[in-house]
Amino acid sequence: MSGDSVARELDALLRAHHRDRDGGDALVRAVIAHARGLAPADRDELARHLFSLVERETPDVWPVALEVIVRNGSTATADELTDMLAAEHHSAAWSDAMIIAILRLGSADAVALSREYVREELRRHHAGALPMLSWLYRENRDDALDMGARFYAEVLGAATARDERLVEEVRRHLPGQLEGLLAISTAAVLDLVDRVAELDAAAGRTLAAMIAAELRPTAARDRLGPRAVGALGEALRLRAG
Repeated sequence: MSGDSVARELDALLRAHHRDRDGGDALVRAVIAHARGLAPADRDELARHLFSLVERETPDVWPVALEVIVRNGSTATADELTDMLAAEHHSAAWSDAMIIAILRLGSADAVALSREYVREELRRHHAGALPMLSWLYRENRDDALDMGARFYAEVLGAATARDERLVEEVRRHLPGQLEGLLAISTAAVLDLVDRVAELDAAAGRTLAAMIAAELRPTAARDRLGPRAVGALGEALRLRAG
């Protein structure tokens, strides 16, 4: 099958799913199912086409292509994406998505590179790095907690002028932060708050209150059970003062 034929078949799938309102999940699953029905050579051609769509940051399509690549990928795939990340002509949203993809694929070298990227983004107070930090909690808890603690202490602390727009971004990312922390344990949540408080007591109290408020509607209650979430909420409220 030629590259043009692969592109046409993918375009047909895109058209078939363009009215979906599921964030692209059905389309991703359709592309994966389509790939499984191809001959090996054609499957390789489709993979090359998907990588090309990601590398060119093709509007509206590259996130779907990247998700297909990750779901079918391996640590070797992470190395390919890392090489692609070295290019300097991409948007911040693309770079952030690539880092998360690399973290999901789990290559040790790629994760190390990602960790330094996230560290620098957080140092610049870029809240867009918080989803990547959420993945890093799973990869290297202690280092990621230190990165997060410094970020929250600086953004929520008394030492700097408060940027309410940034604080609202932090609040918006709390569900993802909780997901990453709770994938380890409820103790990881308290560990983060305590590390923030060591750096800036006011920031620690603020973060504790924000997380306690987020726990009430979160899916954590269903996953961990009301008793565990209740105990965590009480510990957070004590830290909030």
